[in-house]
Amino acid sequence: MNYQKPKSFWDEAAARARAQSLGITRESAAVEPRKPLRRDPLPASPADQPLPATDDQLRLRLAEELEYARRMLDAMGEELASDGAVVMRHTAALQSVDIVGQMLGHVANVVRCSAPEDAVERIGMAELKARLKRRSIL
Repeated sequence: MNYQKPKSFWDEAAARARAQSLGITRESAAVEPRKPLRRDPLPASPADQPLPATDDQLRLRLAEELEYARRMLDAMGEELASDGAVVMRHTAALQSVDIVGQMLGHVANVVRCSAPEDAVERIGMAELKARLKRRSIL
């Protein structure tokens, strides 16, 4: 046995006002399908694909060392940032440690890549990207 509470005048008036504000009539509500709540994911662009690694073993090892140095800096930064007094006194220096870590990660990607020019194009840090792409004065 299904018991349904009868709708009050106020419930019906609120439903009509909501439908009017959305521009929905009883006829159009029955005809128009509802939009899905989720969007389909965007197709992956070629820029999202990883770049191929180089075959040069020395460059791969250099990239690994740069990544290792970045991880050590990150660990040091996290250790220092866990002390509130250090953070209060040395905020700018801690931010510099983070920026240097990001730079090391980007340089490691360029060194590791078989197409370094493409890796430079993907760098998000504008200043680093500009320094790597600058022309020689000579």
